[in-house]
Amino acid sequence: MTNIWRLNIKTAASESVDPRKFCINRDILGVGWPVDSEEEMTWDNYYKLGEEGYYNEGDKGWWPAVNAIKNRMQVNDLCWTRDWDGIYYLGRITSDWTYRGDLEYREADVVNIRECDWKKVGEIDSVPGKVVNSFIPSRTVQAVDDDSVRLYSQYLFNSLSEKHHYSLQPVSADLFSLISSDDCEDIVGIFLQEEKGYRMIPSSCKVDTAAYEFVLKHIDTEKTAVAQVKQGYVNLNVDDYSSLSSEVYLFTTHGEYTGGTSKNVHCLDTEEIRNFALSKKHIMSDRLRTWIKILNELGRESA
Repeated sequence: MTNIWRLNIKTAASESVDPRKFCINRDILGVGWPVDSEEEMTWDNYYKLGEEGYYNEGDKGWWPAVNAIKNRMQVNDLCWTRDWDGIYYLGRITSDWTYRGDLEYREADVVNIRECDWKKVGEIDSVPGKVVNSFIPSRTVQAVDDDSVRLYSQYLFNSLSEKHHYSLQPVSADLFSLISSDDCEDIVGIFLQEEKGYRMIPSSCKVDTAAYEFVLKHIDTEKTAVAQVKQGYVNLNVDDYSSLSSEVYLFTTHGEYTGGTSKNVHCLDTEEIRNFALSKKHIMSDRLRTWIKILNELGRESA
């Protein structure tokens, strides 16, 4: 099975060296923790010197990172990283561990490495949400264990490399079973702007509220609206929103709408939203467009 990783390249490099570009330009991935030895740098030799120089009780730096690079990663695994400009890259690991102690590698503080065929993906709207969120923890190397991310990453790398590196099996799930909760919110937000005449207030998307995801304003009536979006088998009760003074749009991908009816609460139909996403894929995020391509080629959805 192909494992998916993310590497946060933030080594103690010299001021004149950008370790992220250093790795990407040389088609390698790696971490630091150099050692000095006149002997050939085998793994046993490196481990002995590294343990002496870097290991301490409760170690959360040297060993987890080096162990991942040497032992946990496998040839043909895929790894995500990003540069200082927020551009994401997806790479296919093509070699086993090796140690490179030359001056340029030491200055970049990238000495424990694997060769990696990097492909430029783009900005954040091209990247699965679980990959983006995996960069929040401080750990240098981290596995991203998610079947949807694995499928997306394999399909995307095949597309970017224009080679069939990964054999992909037919997909029986529907669009809403594969995409993230953020993707669902994007679709609903675009739908309300494109089909209902609203415009989203960007700052409202950052507000942490349990009642709604974002606030909108109608371009003609100036009425305010809010949207609540749930992914999965989550029911939404109309009665919970009827007391709000604004218009309310509810959407659940696989749940039910319960409670009574209310003039200000509108329950969005799953098929309508799905058909909208498929027919308006040209205005969806690059990530959603990739999911639609995956389903067109491997699944039962069609544009």
